[in-house]
Amino acid sequence: MKEVIPILEQLRTELPATIAVIDTAHNDEIRDFFKKKFPKIEYFRHDDGNIGYGRGNSEIIKKFPGHDYYLCCTNDVLLNVPVVKKVLKSMEKDKKISMAVGKLYHWDFDNHRRTKIIDSFGIVGEKRHHFHDRGQGEEDMGQYDADLNGVFGISGATFIIRTSVIPKLHGSDWELFDPRMWMYKEDIDLAYRLRLLGEKITIFPRTWGWHARTVANTSGQSLGNLTKAQKGKADYSRRHSYKNHFILLKNHFTWKYGSRVVIKMLIFEGMKGLYMLFRHPSVFVEGLKALLFVPGRRINKRVSTKKMLTYFQ
Repeated sequence: MKEVIPILEQLRTELPATIAVIDTAHNDEIRDFFKKKFPKIEYFRHDDGNIGYGRGNSEIIKKFPGHDYYLCCTNDVLLNVPVVKKVLKSMEKDKKISMAVGKLYHWDFDNHRRTKIIDSFGIVGEKRHHFHDRGQGEEDMGQYDADLNGVFGISGATFIIRTSVIPKLHGSDWELFDPRMWMYKEDIDLAYRLRLLGEKITIFPRTWGWHARTVANTSGQSLGNLTKAQKGKADYSRRHSYKNHFILLKNHFTWKYGSRVVIKMLIFEGMKGLYMLFRHPSVFVEGLKALLFVPGRRINKRVSTKKMLTYFQ
């Protein structure tokens, strides 16, 4: 979105920072736009075409090494530059913070409005291993301020991460996300890895930006509401989300969480599986393939199972 680019240019000059954009669509109009209007922004394409969100971010880090921080921002997020700078200063002071963000609100793109409607105040993890954005669709009345950091992780739409932690995630200096997750659930996998490593994730009580989210659930997290939310999803998003959830479980879920957690997870996955089998059989098949044939990529954890359970509701 063209509204986003001037803000990134502002970050480039004020921090200063290297701003890189990967064009996964190989759109010549976009290429010409950057060349003419923002020639100092690093624009590039990948030979493999549309490599997806996760791998795309990793390719940016790989192509532009040597930075202390990486600011992830999708093309539908308007950043609040002064707050981004303040959060960066806070991370400079507190070296224990590995990943950070502020409050992310809804951007009413159609009506050109920045709202106080919550897009994400962090990712909530439930013991049944269902994950969702906290507060999504609610008006921010300060209802989460007292426990802003009581979440599992941070939305992948935008965040800042200390690059020194990246080699610990997958054993690579530049691999930020699991490259097998083309889109959806990469941010949850990243949060899981950071939590297992004992890294500090912080959400600051300041307005970080506004997100023009296209796929959202504002109804609630009951099985009925989740079923309604599924009806509004496109087939490609439903397929990737379901498949990647099984990759996430194979990467991180452990029977050591105890029988109560295991039973909750199995019941939830069983009911979800039955729904997919009868309503979206092709999606069910993709998920089954991931469950049976995609190997887990586990991390050498540094925290106990007991500690990990404190991050789940």
